[in-house]
Amino acid sequence: MTAAELQDFLHRNIPASASLKLAVTESSPQRVALLAPLAANCNHHHTVFGGSIALLATLCAWSLVHLNYPEYNGKIVIQDGQTRYLKPAKGDLTAVSEAHNPQDWEDCGQMLAERGKGKINVACTLWSEGILVAEFTGRYVVLL
Repeated sequence: MTAAELQDFLHRNIPASASLKLAVTESSPQRVALLAPLAANCNHHHTVFGGSIALLATLCAWSLVHLNYPEYNGKIVIQDGQTRYLKPAKGDLTAVSEAHNPQDWEDCGQMLAERGKGKINVACTLWSEGILVAEFTGRYVVLL
C-alpha cells in the first residue's frame, strides 16, 4: 500500500486522522511515518496538543500492523497503550513506527492462524524539530 493509499484509507475510515491533517510520509511493512502539522494540532501553549500526540502515535503503530496484515482489512483494535511525553512539541510532529523484531510478527501470525486473533506490541517515537518529544507503546489485536 502506497503512502497515498494508506492516507486515503485512514481519512475515510478514521475521520479523526483527517481532522489532524495527518499526512502519511512513509508506508511499508517495515516502517510507517506520519506527519501532523502544528497549525492543526496546536494548544493554548502554542505546542502540539497531548491528545493529538496520543492519537498520532496510536494511528502510526496501528498502520504498521495494518500493513503487515493487509488481508484482515483493518480489523485491528488497540488493547492497551501508553504514551510518555518527554518534551513540548514546538513544531510539526512526525511519528515513526518500525517492525524491529521479525519473531513478534511471526508469533502474531501464528496466533491468528491458530486462534483467529493475534496480538502484537508496537512502539512509536514522535519527533518535533529534530527532538524526541514522546514515546508510545501499544498492544494491538488483529481479528479475523
